[in-house]
Amino acid sequence: MSNAKNKKPKLQAEAAYENAHLVAQDLVQRIGELLFEMPAPGNDDHPIHWGHVGDINHVNAMLLEVIAFLDRKNG
Repeated sequence: MSNAKNKKPKLQAEAAYENAHLVAQDLVQRIGELLFEMPAPGNDDHPIHWGHVGDINHVNAMLLEVIAFLDRKNG
């Protein structure tokens, strides 16, 4: 058995980046969908409680980390 048959094709950096960029766009879209599904103020059937406040503050902290990382990479 030759080594040529066992080698995986090499993915070029540009193609790998393009794929990862599309995945990131899908993730951002899903984050938006999930944010809109979170509890909203003014819904008397499901009133906001302090757990919701903690949840959204945690989400905001993680999103700020992503923004800081992307700003550093673009700057």
